Amino acid sequence: MAQQQVFHQPVLVDEVIHWMNLNDEGLYCDCTVGGAGHLVAMLKNTDAARFVGIDCDPEAVAHSRHVVADYRNRCFIFEDNFINLDLILDKINIRFVNGILFDLGVSYHQLTTSARGFSFDRAGDLLMQMSPKTESLRDKLYRVREDEIMRVLKEYGDVRNYRKLGKRIFELRDALHTTLDLRSVVEESVPRRYLKKNLHKVFQALRIWTNQELTNLRQGLLVAFRKLETKGRMLVIAYHSGEDRIVKCFFRELKQGGKIRMLNKKVIKPRDEEVKNNPRARSAKMRVIEKCVRS
Repeated sequence: MAQQQVFHQPVLVDEVIHWMNLNDEGLYCDCTVGGAGHLVAMLKNTDAARFVGIDCDPEAVAHSRHVVADYRNRCFIFEDNFINLDLILDKINIRFVNGILFDLGVSYHQLTTSARGFSFDRAGDLLMQMSPKTESLRDKLYRVREDEIMRVLKEYGDVRNYRKLGKRIFELRDALHTTLDLRSVVEESVPRRYLKKNLHKVFQALRIWTNQELTNLRQGLLVAFRKLETKGRMLVIAYHSGEDRIVKCFFRELKQGGKIRMLNKKVIKPRDEEVKNNPRARSAKMRVIEKCVRS
């Protein structure tokens, strides 16, 4: 378990086990396998249930395959984007699954690996790619318009001075090669007392844009719901308002159409003890639905 926590410490594990309603005849999919924390917990809580794990990050896939090696007869890990869930299931002749988990956002491993370029506290090339198949942030900035940068900062990061900051990033884009280059632009544009908060927002916004996270989430939820068996459950853990808003609206539309039951009246949040042990869990919100009809 120690190695697993170094890669990524999973959030709301007990709650995932409870709400997934696992049974040994079921088949379940972790669409964001990461460090395999949730996946291992579900494997340990079942004797015969089968699992599919998906991640677009090859480092996460390699780590997860190692961690679940003892369960390889009933656990299959794929390097792919979760928007391709239907194609992945077709490869292994599976039509529907009984439960699906999305644990959104960036992993501890990605944040703390300097070479990945996700963190404003660590020097690294300005990449921010969850998958090597994705265009790097550095390359995207070379060809982007000024108003697009402003839009990204506003919509994905809720950055208050998005116009000023977007203009500076655009003007200096040819000189932005590393995370520290980008950090310096934020430092010169933001009062010191607001620096850390703004650094977090700017890096988050550009990461979401680089990886098309919200676009993929919308598409992934649709595909996942189609592959969910009747009475199957979908659990989604979101960490910022943009993600959670998409999930909330998607579930609301399904409920209005009579296609699901909402199993939690209020979002499920980590307990105080978990937040104390893992401060990064504090912003997590989990929503759970059960499918009523086959789509």
